[in-house]
Amino acid sequence: MRDAEVCVVGAGPHALTVVSHLLTARPSLKDGIVVVDPSGQWLRTWREQFGRLEIGVLRSPMVHHPDVWPGSLARFTSDHALKRSHLPYDPPLTSVFDSFCSALVDQLDLDSMLCAASVGEIQTERHGCRVTTSSGSFQARQVVWAGNTAHPIVPEPFSKPFGTASIQHSSTIDLRNIPTLDGEHIVVVGGGLTAGHLVLGALKRSARVTLVTRRPIVERNFDVEPGWLGPRFLEGFECQRNPERRLQMVLSARGGGSMPGWMCQRLESEIDAGRLAHVVGSIESGDFSDTGPLELCVSGQPLEADRCWLATGTRPHFCADAALAAHVNRQVDGIPVLRQDLRLGRRSMYLTGRLAAIELGPAAGNLWGARVAALRITHALTGFDLRDDALEEPRSRIRLGQKGRHK
Repeated sequence: MRDAEVCVVGAGPHALTVVSHLLTARPSLKDGIVVVDPSGQWLRTWREQFGRLEIGVLRSPMVHHPDVWPGSLARFTSDHALKRSHLPYDPPLTSVFDSFCSALVDQLDLDSMLCAASVGEIQTERHGCRVTTSSGSFQARQVVWAGNTAHPIVPEPFSKPFGTASIQHSSTIDLRNIPTLDGEHIVVVGGGLTAGHLVLGALKRSARVTLVTRRPIVERNFDVEPGWLGPRFLEGFECQRNPERRLQMVLSARGGGSMPGWMCQRLESEIDAGRLAHVVGSIESGDFSDTGPLELCVSGQPLEADRCWLATGTRPHFCADAALAAHVNRQVDGIPVLRQDLRLGRRSMYLTGRLAAIELGPAAGNLWGARVAALRITHALTGFDLRDDALEEPRSRIRLGQKGRHK
């Protein structure tokens, strides 16, 4: 394998955003970037996740995407007469966002930097890192970790082995492989947007559905309040230098699951039509044997189900990947403490995504966080300032691009 100036671990939206920004700042890096991902494809895991749960529209607004110029996705959509969601804050349709990212990959010729492999070890050396993968090893001056490093959250009483395939976490459910649920009762546990998608998927397959949430559904257009995407809340966050308190601010801001207004309206209409039941409470116990239906106890009341789907989220933790875990010396509840430029201590390693939450705030894992992380990392590696107020529209390379490839 060839040596690299920059090794990017992962090929999802965060990785694509970092690479796009790096090449805007310094086009000469084109042949010096290696992107390592087991799939060997851009956004493969993202496409699988959205496909499995039949997610037709993003939650982020149109201005949050991997390209540098904020208006390029809206311009791309308009230039090619693509459909819009017509929802508040104009979130793009999944198909449009996919085409846009494919156009970006094509125009920057980013497939040429992909390496289909998994990272086994990263050794820090005097002038960079030695990256060992399943396809060989190479030297990289800098490493950007953009991989998905998280564990599924499986609440009690489901955390114990239950010996039945009728209980699944949302991370393993593929609605595309379930042609019908006619005659079945599906219990969906969770109060976030993923739970909403699973409810709609089960109803579409003629199931009888009960949604169980710990509290009344919280309506919110984004994962966090918009104030966390600008100085309104971030100024106070950045003034707080204690990482433990910062993480508490992050957890408080995210505050558990929520759903945008359009999903709340969809669920309310299904409840009014008698196709969906909503129970506020906690599942305290249950009979999870292989024979017969599942017998659940929700806040003291019995609930029988054929399947139970857990839309209870994932928890980021650096230990989810051994190659990264070896380099984290300071952390709070699994979240590394980073420098302001997202560097991991004195190492030649930078982090983006949910693991950067102590530095970036509660929206670190969203597309907004991908853009902010890319700006900081690009400035650290190239010295260029690509902030929106320093960037003009002509910088966008895909404003007049093709619709892109569907993969």
